Amino acid sequence: MSDVTVIGLGNMGSALARALRANGHTVTVWNRSPEKAASLVATGAVLAPSAAAAITASWLIIMCVTNYVAANRILGEVATELPGKLLVQFTTGSPQDARASETWAHAHGAEYLEGAITGSPSSIGTASAHILLSGREAVFRKAEPILRGLASQLDYKGEPIGLASAWEMVFIMHYYGMFLSLLHSVQICQAEGIPLEEYSTLLGEQGKPYEKWLCENIQSGHYQETSAPLELWAGGIQQIAQHAQDSHIDAEFPRLAARLFQKAMEAGYAREEVSALFKVLQKSD
Repeated sequence: MSDVTVIGLGNMGSALARALRANGHTVTVWNRSPEKAASLVATGAVLAPSAAAAITASWLIIMCVTNYVAANRILGEVATELPGKLLVQFTTGSPQDARASETWAHAHGAEYLEGAITGSPSSIGTASAHILLSGREAVFRKAEPILRGLASQLDYKGEPIGLASAWEMVFIMHYYGMFLSLLHSVQICQAEGIPLEEYSTLLGEQGKPYEKWLCENIQSGHYQETSAPLELWAGGIQQIAQHAQDSHIDAEFPRLAARLFQKAMEAGYAREEVSALFKVLQKSD
């Protein structure tokens, strides 16, 4: 019997599994593409032959897959194995997704926590990692000793299950405004002959290293693939726009941002760095 199972071995899921192993836990892993488990098996993780076997192997199940469609498909296939398990869902979704998922998990005999990770995969297991969690406090306390190894900032937000994903939206929303204002500032520089390196230097002087890095990417034209590519941000803003619509709050700005990110996706920039959005804006009429 393993201490914990991790389902989904993309960049983030793999980072979670590595951190758990580094903390001395026995870990079972599963992914539809089993080759992604090779480096984790080398550290002592056990690759389950199926999702059902992965669920059976541990009392605590961590899921981190592409989206809720994928998560629900996998869970539907293993529903009979879930009674008595504790499912921690790190798949990015909306508060509405979290509420539906908790209801489904409880109906199938499982305890449930919703999680949201605000940092990059490289932050997991370090002092800078920040993980939001919500759900029944007694369930959180049960999982906390294992989850604590993933982030020194294990941020429990309360029992309403939608709080973790809601807070994640609050934290990331300002980035979309920053992206669009930064990219427009670059366009002003280009239109008026202001050297882009001067703007980049100013950002550094203002203590904005991330914005400076984005500006340098545009200046160099090098939009390298990262662990948080444009497609991740595109999915995030689509979730926020849908949440605004479902919650009957004004959705004009998130819809605008979502349309621009979708244009970048359609242009083939999904796996590039988020500043590749600039290439779309440059082509606007």
